[in-house]
Amino acid sequence: MNTSSLSLLAALVLLPAPAFAHQAAIPFFGGQIAASGDMHVEFAIRDGGVRVWLRDHAEKPVAATGKVTLLLGGAKSEITLRAEGDRLVGEAPVKTADKVVAVLALNAGGKAVSARFAQEALVQPGLNAAASVGQGLFAANCASCHGPSLRGTDQGPPLLHAWYAAGSGHDDTQVLKVIGNGTSGHMWKFGDMPKPEGVKAGQEQDILAYIRAMQAANGIGSAPAAAMPAMGDHQGHAGH
Repeated sequence: MNTSSLSLLAALVLLPAPAFAHQAAIPFFGGQIAASGDMHVEFAIRDGGVRVWLRDHAEKPVAATGKVTLLLGGAKSEITLRAEGDRLVGEAPVKTADKVVAVLALNAGGKAVSARFAQEALVQPGLNAAASVGQGLFAANCASCHGPSLRGTDQGPPLLHAWYAAGSGHDDTQVLKVIGNGTSGHMWKFGDMPKPEGVKAGQEQDILAYIRAMQAANGIGSAPAAAMPAMGDHQGHAGH
């Protein structure tokens, strides 16, 4: 790592990490949330790029321009963001499994909006027999929406998320029900989740075993509901 990268890393580490601020902000698209002044910034890494949503405190989209500086593998890159609907997007040599630090510098109607986000590298644990079978089933039936790293895509939310932790309201019974039957969308902004047609009766258990193994390895464990942002009247229920 060169001197400039080390200097950038030192500066980024000193910035405050994002948090779900007192249950005030809702990550509609499976990203991380940070507050900047009177704005909410949602940031998500996708394979091959990044996504940014800027909303006011009434959760209405706010138009913006700007850039994101990424520190990935000791290398710094600066990505110009472009508007796409109610979000900003940018192409970058990044994957959802990577360890990444990102700093956003946006302009919303002449107002500067900044935020810093960090993501740890995905941990791939050793798997027991059931979870190994579940890994293959997940790749074939679930990864296209939830991502091969379980960190979400533009089609579906992340499963490595506190809302899906065992003990969060998404207990095993709830998750098994969703895998077996699909669910109507009411938490995220991804719409309904269809029934995974390639999953045969009984295979839900193997997929669940894989999801729980990945969650445990990546620090997603039991969490009290008070530690998570509210999703209206649907907090704690299975769904998108």
